[in-house]
Amino acid sequence: MGKCIVCEKTTLERVITLGFHPLADTFLKKEQLLSPQKMYPLNCLLCKNCGHLQNEIFVSGEERYVESNYSYTSSNSPSAMAHWDEFCETVSNFINLKPNDTVIEFGSNDGYLLKQFQKKGAKVTGIDPSPVVAKIANKNGLYTICDFLGSKAINTATKKNGKAKVICGNNVLNHIENLNVAISAIKAGLKSDGYLVVEVPSLRDTIQKYLFDMIFHEHVSTFSIKSIDFLLRKHGLYIVKVENIPYHGGSLRVFATPNAKLYNKSIKKLIVDEEKAKLFAVDTYKKFMEKITRDKNNCLAQLYSLKQRGKKIAAVGAGARSNTLLNFYKLDATVIDFITDASKHKIGKFTLGSNIEVRADNALASKNIDVALITGWNIGKYLIQKIKKINDTVEFIVPGGKKLL
Repeated sequence: MGKCIVCEKTTLERVITLGFHPLADTFLKKEQLLSPQKMYPLNCLLCKNCGHLQNEIFVSGEERYVESNYSYTSSNSPSAMAHWDEFCETVSNFINLKPNDTVIEFGSNDGYLLKQFQKKGAKVTGIDPSPVVAKIANKNGLYTICDFLGSKAINTATKKNGKAKVICGNNVLNHIENLNVAISAIKAGLKSDGYLVVEVPSLRDTIQKYLFDMIFHEHVSTFSIKSIDFLLRKHGLYIVKVENIPYHGGSLRVFATPNAKLYNKSIKKLIVDEEKAKLFAVDTYKKFMEKITRDKNNCLAQLYSLKQRGKKIAAVGAGARSNTLLNFYKLDATVIDFITDASKHKIGKFTLGSNIEVRADNALASKNIDVALITGWNIGKYLIQKIKKINDTVEFIVPGGKKLL
């Protein structure tokens, strides 16, 4: 089964199995539908040494972000932009960001967050391996290096603007297979009083809230506080603050610095709390699999009953999590008439594996659809308000007992 990508031990055990899945953040053009679609086992391994959860099969970064038509953009929705605005304000205030300070963002996407730091007078550089989104960012005047995070990209960034006061990555560290290489490069690019600030999926939230659809091939890792603390300390970075935030159903926002004297000793208590919650017990994951399988069967029974009665069903929210759910539930265009999204990069394309057409939200008009399956539960409350203005007779279904955010 290989080694843990955090502690490099072989103390791994398979605890989650979700079947075969394609890449979750890629969508097909109509002419690609008749071509073979690659599918990979989506299993997760728990490290008994450091408490890290990682995918068993790694799809190469080149296939995930360079060869594929990567579709996610940071400025895709008002809720996402509001989150980046808040992130910029919170980080700037915490570290006392000053004009001309250097900010480097890895996984910078279309540059929306960088733009907010730039407005504060910071010298900004983005790093992103996707040619699609790097081109968008550079076109918008946000200097972006099209490369994977590593010493080469960090050296290029620091040569331009100097070492960084802030290096940040939001829902990105969990995409990286070579974590030790990445963190080593980050440490080299930080000023002695600089900060690494990352947001990563919370293992505790993922398991306790049954967020199986936050697991996909692009997400190589799901972090516990124990595992991210282990990783950072290994490279001379020390957590000074950690927050549990509701974004993506539950994420950790971690602030770390090279100054060991600032290490927050309460981290040890948080790790003890994780252990008391049996987050590293194999039996916890057995119950997790049993629950998500029951939820799947109940949801499918409801959808098939509606379909037998002649109801037209649409899914709402064509995100990566939606593709995990659709493929785990084995829902395709024979059950789901179409899926909607606001992103111009997805509309007119088709979901991988399930081959469901992506349409604009106005396709949810009452003459077209009777039932809306809220696959984008992470912005579900916003989506329901939006849909009601288009179709006030639609019936809503939230899959697997998900809590709408």
